[in-house]
Amino acid sequence: MKNCKLIMEIWDGRVLIQASEIDMVQLATMCGALEQLMGLEALKRGKTLDDVKDNMLDIHLAAMQALTEQVRREEDDQWQEKARD
Repeated sequence: MKNCKLIMEIWDGRVLIQASEIDMVQLATMCGALEQLMGLEALKRGKTLDDVKDNMLDIHLAAMQALTEQVRREEDDQWQEKARD
């Protein structure tokens, strides 16, 4: 795997992400590592493994719902733009 960088921060309530020299496999690898880190932290704080897995699934499903809504908004915007032309 080649070197790459992913920087995430929260600023004024918004999640900001910068990535460089990263491809989909590397991004997926980093996401998996972050999920594992979150899970281990939750276990350390007394959550059960089943609760951690359920919560992580809820987070994933919410992210995919947000993605769906974003794609639909962008498609609607493109359709409206074409209709104006």
